[in-house]
Amino acid sequence: MTLVAYLSVLKNTDFTKLWVSQLCSQLTNFLLSYAVLIKVFRLTESSLAVSLIILSFGAATLVFGAFAGVYADRFDRKWIMTIVNFAQAAVLGLFLLSENNFWALAGVTFLYSSLNQFYLPSEAPSIPNLVKKEQVLIANSYFSFTANGSMVLGFAAAGPIVSYFGFQAIFFIGMVLLGIAGIATLSLPALKPNLPKFEFLENVWHEFKGGVRYFWNDQFLHFPLIALILGQLINGILIMLAPVFVDRWLGLNLESGSFLVIAPLGLGILLGALSLGFQNRFFSRHRLVAIGFAGMGLMIASFGLLNDLPFRFAYYFAAGLLAGFFNAHIFAPAHALLQTYANETARGRIYGALYVFLQASATLPTVLVGAWADAVSLKVIFLSLGLLMLLFAYGFYRTSLTKSSA
Repeated sequence: MTLVAYLSVLKNTDFTKLWVSQLCSQLTNFLLSYAVLIKVFRLTESSLAVSLIILSFGAATLVFGAFAGVYADRFDRKWIMTIVNFAQAAVLGLFLLSENNFWALAGVTFLYSSLNQFYLPSEAPSIPNLVKKEQVLIANSYFSFTANGSMVLGFAAAGPIVSYFGFQAIFFIGMVLLGIAGIATLSLPALKPNLPKFEFLENVWHEFKGGVRYFWNDQFLHFPLIALILGQLINGILIMLAPVFVDRWLGLNLESGSFLVIAPLGLGILLGALSLGFQNRFFSRHRLVAIGFAGMGLMIASFGLLNDLPFRFAYYFAAGLLAGFFNAHIFAPAHALLQTYANETARGRIYGALYVFLQASATLPTVLVGAWADAVSLKVIFLSLGLLMLLFAYGFYRTSLTKSSA
């Protein structure tokens, strides 16, 4: 029955088009991200500089996130996604002119990410419009797998591509992928919200504040909001630590060895995403999130012991596999809860506010940990992050006891 349920979602061609667009868009994002991280780390040999590039991605959310969610609730989301896909393909050409200058890379990264802010609150809120209510969790399982799997595949493939074909090859591949994404969204049906359009820019801030109030007043949205913020914070820190972890702890070449590091995470995410439909029979979505934080916390803490063990890569493969498995338990259930509880006419603003909250809460800690990583042992950082996630898991578990099954 679980396999039939998963396949039935894919038979919905409109959902499949949206999924293809997400796959191509996310894969481009992570290919680009890791390629830029490699370039910056090679230019500066500093985790702080890497964290500043991540800050360039995050700053775009803080500047444009409030606008983007409002427009996603007022205009046809199909056209927003299509325009963004093609515009990002054009922006990739600017990277070709800035590959050897740190500040130019940061500026173009900010521009690319700014466009992405309008894509994100149009994409995920469209899922409930394209699938049946009982299929929302499974649809989000696909999206969670794609989001995490794209990160894994993008990070794994970026190194070898740069090593064998050069830094510029990433941008040509990204242009092709974003072209496919644009064609996929162009063929979607209209995804017009029921709210009327507005004419004046000053209305945007008022509408954004309405989305924040919606969050604040609806207690059912608090749990998924906090879970997504904390999950994003931990993932952002791990991405920032990836270059120094691969280069100095695993002793692998950043370009040619990235696949060996990412493969166990990707396999774990795949297994975790595929298992959610089955596990949902026995655990509420709230409980699945708690399980995800507990499992990831244990695995991240175990990374801190890696440098003291023999056969470190074999140990990392097992721990990475389990870390990916539990990572999938955080994002798909949390997004499913958010989409289930949120009113359809406010989903774009809610997701716009969500991404602002995500970046506002994650950007500064990521930069601070980047500076910290240049001064202290990775062992201390991994053990601290693992303990922090276990504390989060306990809090989510206690909260899940008071929530009805979702």
